[in-house]
Amino acid sequence: MSNPTVAVLVHAADARACVAEGARPGFGVRYLSRVDQLLETLRTLAVALVIVDAADSQGRSMASAIATIRQGFPSVPVLAYCTMPTGRSDVVVDVVRAGATGLIFRGVDDSRPAMRAAIISARRSSVAQQVHDEVALHLPPAAHPLLRYATSRAGDEPSVEDAAANLGVDRKTLFNWLRGCGRVRPREFINWVRLAIVVGMLEDPGRPAEHVALEAGFASGTAFRNMLQRYTGFRSSEIRGEGAMERVLSRFLSVLASETEDHSADPRRMPDTEMHASAHRIGG
Repeated sequence: MSNPTVAVLVHAADARACVAEGARPGFGVRYLSRVDQLLETLRTLAVALVIVDAADSQGRSMASAIATIRQGFPSVPVLAYCTMPTGRSDVVVDVVRAGATGLIFRGVDDSRPAMRAAIISARRSSVAQQVHDEVALHLPPAAHPLLRYATSRAGDEPSVEDAAANLGVDRKTLFNWLRGCGRVRPREFINWVRLAIVVGMLEDPGRPAEHVALEAGFASGTAFRNMLQRYTGFRSSEIRGEGAMERVLSRFLSVLASETEDHSADPRRMPDTEMHASAHRIGG
């Protein structure tokens, strides 16, 4: 399986070199010189991320191009590479309004570690948005604030207590929001979302599970692997590569759709029941 592609429409040679250093080895890099080439690449390749100049070589804003990308390919994050001409802060405002999902400033973010962090953060945000959009379709509207919290805080070791405080509600309210969602309680719900996001990140070849787990707030790769098996029944070796996130989400959504728990079921015959009973014991 080939690495996911970072499509780059950046003109300065040193900026291109910086992107390459930050993207590799986990991502392939494709350089484009025109907007039409970039759009064609988005139509024909599995592009994980776009990095585009905030202004072209003539100093003209690229906001319209960014808006076109965001409208046509809303799941693809777009980082705007900003070289700030004197007195042209309006360029930054324009690209943000056009939908840029992040900014990279020349002279600030163009070291390899900073570029790498920006790329990974944008990728994680894209995966989190995909998880949010899929789960929201199967969730009562009242519970959507908890979903937004879980997807936005997946890298901060989120908790039920923090969710309640962040959302300005009592813990009991979180439980009430999830009534009708099978056996899922707030702690389990948050953990399922974290697992789906980590697994989505692991669809990128070459990304060690240990690194991705740490980025998602797990104490270690082992902690992630243990939770994954406890909740889904999958080992980490079974969820690498394309389609893995959908498999985990499918398990999650099947639990959300389950209205009753069969206490008489034999856990040896029904591993999912055993799994969620275990999740209940650790739940919030």
